[in-house]
Amino acid sequence: MLILILAAVIGLYFAIRYLLLKHALGELNRELTDIRHDIGRNQILHLPVPDRELERLTESINSTLEEVRRERVDYEKREKEFQKQIENISHDLRTPLTVILGYLKWNRRFREDWEHSERMEESLETIERNARKMERLVAQFYEYSHLNVLENKFELQEVDAGRILRESLADNSLILEKACLKVKCELPECAVAVWGNAEGLERIFSNLFQNAGRYACSFLHIYMEKEAGWARIFFANDTENLKAEGVSELFERFYKKDWSRSRDGSGLGLTIARTLAERMEGRLTAEAEAMEVFEESGGDEATAGNRKTFLRFILTLRLT
Repeated sequence: MLILILAAVIGLYFAIRYLLLKHALGELNRELTDIRHDIGRNQILHLPVPDRELERLTESINSTLEEVRRERVDYEKREKEFQKQIENISHDLRTPLTVILGYLKWNRRFREDWEHSERMEESLETIERNARKMERLVAQFYEYSHLNVLENKFELQEVDAGRILRESLADNSLILEKACLKVKCELPECAVAVWGNAEGLERIFSNLFQNAGRYACSFLHIYMEKEAGWARIFFANDTENLKAEGVSELFERFYKKDWSRSRDGSGLGLTIARTLAERMEGRLTAEAEAMEVFEESGGDEATAGNRKTFLRFILTLRLT
């Protein structure tokens, strides 16, 4: 008799336990369905019945939900950034295109008087200038996308960074002259052998020179240091309307704020330069600090002028 009573009690316990677990699974399923319908809400699963294995399962599901929410937030952030980038690209391309179409419309309207029009040459030069601007923008967009596609085809070898830098300076001297910059270049006469890619290194230097030509105010100082197996190449210049805390944004894709909005650029040059540096197992960084500028004031006394920023790009490459 005692055995039958004991068996009945055990059977009742397991029956109740089974019903409770079934109820718990039903509640978990209901909560999970509610969460699935609105994954954005910060909800978690609650276990109505204590059970060690179900607690582990619930914790695992809650951890997965948290990861899904983080991924969702990151995706929405990337999507907003992508939409903003598309807007920037559209604006950059639409502006010169509008000028071109406007002048073409003007020329068509007055085509009968072309031979006698004093504005004919000026309008054709404007059309050509804006067409070439569009060409440069499209070329940079293509170059950036091409970098991502050919990531595994970037060959590294020993190259002379000093020679490539001097050649790039000569190639971009006209840009720096047009910007009226005082250029000071201090590089060693001997070869500076680094681990890299000649074409990629030339592109980095060219982008840095073009950036200086657009945004530097009065000078560009180029120099090099060697330390603990690394070569550090510095591009230092003064610039306007750039705060030190905004330096990290310079390398973002299509970054163009008030300090560069009116300049002829796509906002991709520094992004491409940093990507190339990283492909060469190096890095490209920037740092800035406020500087007080003094300007001549008619007499011998100097008066305080506009506050400017001392900006320095640092390209770090591994020595061979």
